[in-house]
Amino acid sequence: MRVAGAFAGHPTSGLPSSLRSSRPGVALLCLLAFGAAGCSPIGTAIGAAAFTADLATQERGLYQGLDDNAMWIAINGRFAAYDAKVLQQVHLQVQEGRVLLTGHVQKPEHRLAAVRAAWATAGVREVINQVKIAPDRGMGTVAQDEFLARRVWLKLFADRAVRANNYSIECIDSVVYLIGVGQDQAELQRAIDHARDVPYVRNVESYVRLKGDPLPPEPPPPSKAPEIMPAGTLPGDGGSAPGAANPQPAQAAP
Repeated sequence: MRVAGAFAGHPTSGLPSSLRSSRPGVALLCLLAFGAAGCSPIGTAIGAAAFTADLATQERGLYQGLDDNAMWIAINGRFAAYDAKVLQQVHLQVQEGRVLLTGHVQKPEHRLAAVRAAWATAGVREVINQVKIAPDRGMGTVAQDEFLARRVWLKLFADRAVRANNYSIECIDSVVYLIGVGQDQAELQRAIDHARDVPYVRNVESYVRLKGDPLPPEPPPPSKAPEIMPAGTLPGDGGSAPGAANPQPAQAAP
């Protein structure tokens, strides 16, 4: 489950520049993004306006937010084309072209395919691979993870010293993953502490970029995977771009 901004659980992320002027592309994104807001034109318009306003107030800005939403849709499309299990088991967060992959898969080639699918998508600057080879989570674990993620979001939202809509929250097997943009180290630490304080959270891993810190450069197209390929044909399944700094997980206090 992903919780981001004011749209807890909203499953979208980024409109590429090639689609900004494409009416079919915009229509598809609107259908995916605002379908839950209501079937009527008024309900859809209200949902679209609220969604746009939320993106505009985020540190990454409106256009980057739309780009991130389109990347989210494109990567999940690649997951679905490869194997429905990958789409179901790999969770995806996209912030400023930085992709965080989490979840449990049972086959190493599924983990590899998820990374390659992310790198094959235009606009991706970095891929952080936290997908584990482990048994599938049961319904009870999934429900608890969703509950914990929402509890963390509510704590951030209630803290006026934290700009909560700049953070995206995922919880897998009671481990909370944070990504987004923090105003400064003090705000980020408050967010981490809030997550740690939620009962039954085992650990907190932060991949939040501080405002003012440089983003990793977008690699040139030749360095990206042209398609999803099976294991055994690829050199490796590394995540972050070459030379990119690996964010340090925020270990929960004992």
